[in-house]
Parts: sequence; structure tokens; C-alpha cells
Amino acid sequence: MNALDRPMFDRNPRSGFRQFLWYWLPVLLYISLIFTMSSLTHPPDPLKFQNSDKLYHLGEYGLFSLLVGRAMRFSLSPYSMLGAAVMTVALVMMIAAADENYQRFVPGRDCDVFDWMTDSTAAVLATAALWQLWSRGLKRKLQKAS
Repeated sequence: MNALDRPMFDRNPRSGFRQFLWYWLPVLLYISLIFTMSSLTHPPDPLKFQNSDKLYHLGEYGLFSLLVGRAMRFSLSPYSMLGAAVMTVALVMMIAAADENYQRFVPGRDCDVFDWMTDSTAAVLATAALWQLWSRGLKRKLQKAS
């Protein structure tokens, strides 16, 4: 039985806890990192050009989307690719909105709707990449079954 066939929580409590540690703990740690970086009044900016922060947002939330998508995919039924993709984008967009709102209360930071839009774009692009990987894996699995 491969990882896609195993339910997230089965009768063995250690298995569910192990899966939580493997799939969801990285997501929670990354959220902590996002909000820690948002708490900095003057975050480091090695790139010195206008709107360079958008590149950081694309990378930060692209990686976050990959982590969330991975956790969603293995937490849901193995054939719920659309549900995992939609829930991934929605969750990442909500965290991004909360992050931007949080920055309103940090001295030297501000809430920028364009940052949120960049975060959301990263979520969609990363989830689309995951969709391609998931589709290939499902096609291989179906070919082996037939």
C-alpha cells in the first residue's frame, strides 16, 4: 500500500501522529516563520530595486503553497486532487491576508493589497505545478492498475 492509499488517521494513533508530524508540522512551522519575519520592523532587503519585495513574496508563498498542498493532498482522499488544490489556494490566501493585516500593527510595516495579490498569485502557480505532479502520479497509478 503506497502513501496515497493510506488514510490520514487510521486505527493506529501513532500512524496519525507520525503523519501529522510529517505533513502538517512543517506547515505550522512555516506559518510561524512567516509571522516572525512580518514582525521585523526593517526586514533585510539584499535586492535593491523597486518592488523587489514582490520576488520575496513569490518565493515565500510559493514554497508555503507547496507545503500546504502536500499536506492537503495526503490528508484528503487520494483522488481528491481538485479539493486539495482549491483548499490549498484558499488556505494560503487566508494566511497571506492575515499576514498583511498583521503587518498594519508592526511599526515600520504596512498592509499592502499588492503584496497579498502577489502571495495569491504564488499560491495559484505553485498549486498548478502540484496539480501537474499529482496528475502524472495518478496516471501512472491507473496505468499500473490496468
